[in-house]
Amino acid sequence: MGRFRGELEELLRLTNVSGYNGLSRVLDTLDLEVSKGAIARYHALLQFIVALDLYRRGFDVSVEEHIDGGFKADVFAESPQGSIVVEVETGYVPVDKIRFLEEFLEAKVAFKAVAYSVYADLFIIATPSHVRLLVTPELVKPVGERDILDVMVIRELALKYDRAKASKIVWRAPMSRVDGLAYVNILNARVHYRILGREVNRELKRMLMKST
Repeated sequence: MGRFRGELEELLRLTNVSGYNGLSRVLDTLDLEVSKGAIARYHALLQFIVALDLYRRGFDVSVEEHIDGGFKADVFAESPQGSIVVEVETGYVPVDKIRFLEEFLEAKVAFKAVAYSVYADLFIIATPSHVRLLVTPELVKPVGERDILDVMVIRELALKYDRAKASKIVWRAPMSRVDGLAYVNILNARVHYRILGREVNRELKRMLMKST
C-alpha cells in the first residue's frame, strides 16, 4: 500500500466511513497516479473528498475516468437518477499567466465545460472552499435561450485557454454548460454545492443538496 493511500484511508476513518469497498478503485487509482507524479497530491486529495462525498450520497464513483475525445474526468459519478462529471480546479495559475489571472481561470473553466459537460447530466467545477472562480454567464444560461453571440463567447474562451486542444472540440460549445460549483472543505472533508443552472435534473439536485 502506498503512503498516499494510507493517508486517504486515515481520512476515511476520521469521517467514520466504514465498509468502503465502493471506494477501493478510487483509492487505488489516486495512489497510483500520485506515485507516478501524474497528479499532484493536493489535486488528488480534492478529487478524493469529492468522490467520498458523492459515494456517501449514494453514487457509484470513479476517478480519472476516460470519456470520449481522449479526456479523463477527475470524478465521474452515476446513480439511477443520472450522471455527474466533476472537474477539480485548485486555482493554480502558471507564472506567465499571473498578470491575466482572472481571464486565464475564466478561460480554463470554459475549456473544461466544452471538454466534459456534454458527457454527463450534471457538470460541476470543484474548488477548495477558499477559491472562487469566474464562470462566464453564457455557460450558465440555458442552452435553448442562447444566441450566436453567447456561443461565440464560449468558443473564444475555450480557444484562449488551449487553442490546439480546443480547436478539436469547440463544436460542442452550443451544448456546453456549467451546472454548479462545489466548494471542498479539506479540514472536515465536506463538500458544499451551489447549483447555477435552471435546467438541472431535479433528482440529482435533491441528492446533492441533502445533508449527509
